[in-house]
Amino acid sequence: MSGKQPAERWHEMKEKRHALGLALTFGLLKLLPPVAVRAIAFPVGFFYWLFGSKTRAVSKAYLRRVNATRAERGMPPVKISTLRHVLSFAIALTEKLEVWAGTFSFRQIHFQDDDIGDLVQNLENGRGVMLFIAHLGNSELLRGLANAHETGVTKPFVVNSIVDMHVTAGFNALLKKVNADATLNVINASDITPDTMLMLQEKVARGEMVVIAGDRTSANTQNRVVTQDFLGEPAPFAYGAYLLCALLDVPTYFVFGLRQKDVSLAPQYDFYARKNPVSFGCGRKEREERIRQTIAAFAHELEEHCLQHPYQWYNFFDFWATA
Repeated sequence: MSGKQPAERWHEMKEKRHALGLALTFGLLKLLPPVAVRAIAFPVGFFYWLFGSKTRAVSKAYLRRVNATRAERGMPPVKISTLRHVLSFAIALTEKLEVWAGTFSFRQIHFQDDDIGDLVQNLENGRGVMLFIAHLGNSELLRGLANAHETGVTKPFVVNSIVDMHVTAGFNALLKKVNADATLNVINASDITPDTMLMLQEKVARGEMVVIAGDRTSANTQNRVVTQDFLGEPAPFAYGAYLLCALLDVPTYFVFGLRQKDVSLAPQYDFYARKNPVSFGCGRKEREERIRQTIAAFAHELEEHCLQHPYQWYNFFDFWATA
């Protein structure tokens, strides 16, 4: 097939390989200790890198953007190592399943002196919240923390994850095997209707949490994006995710779980939570501007973490292609 492959097709292919890798990892976790499975992730990641020419090309282009932005800020460059990038991804796959399989020690997570206290207090008071995560680091940590009751909130709370079921069906089927309750609160991003909105509003009114990725577009959202500067170039951010934030009008946070070392057999994580500085509860005209401000705020937080941990952003497709 000649011509340029659409960005969303690479996205879907990556997600399907992602789910296959997770299925294999979970099988190994049932047989071997976690540290052994992490060690196996190295040769698996190497072969993924060796035969993934598209992955190498996209990784290199992304890391070059990182270095260009670091240079503008007077920061030293990082090594353009697509292998290290992919090995970091392989380790992340392992740790995602460790969280759900219950073999990940949450003593390995270190909370920061940021807005985590405000987030915990809202949940403790029974107030619903919305969280924007990213394909940076380990986005499963938060949901795993909630299931393990390790968030510091004394009362249980429900986590509702909004995902693209079309490209993550394999992953969600696998989570159901690992944790029978994991997919009960998964909402298909492609099926958000007025009825879904009413359901979500009822959920946050009950003190539940809504989680959505802020750095992902799909085949269904290519024409509904807001262009925002990210790592020096215009990039597309899905409008629908941020419109949902505006309509729910609850405290919103940008959260990230980042490995202290990109590649390690004994990982330690730093957990970050930053409250969205933009509030809603305004007229429709003003709402559109505040949505754009929220996207800009999220993109800024994501960029800052990518500059510090460039090998932990796992969007292995051309994120800027459809801007």
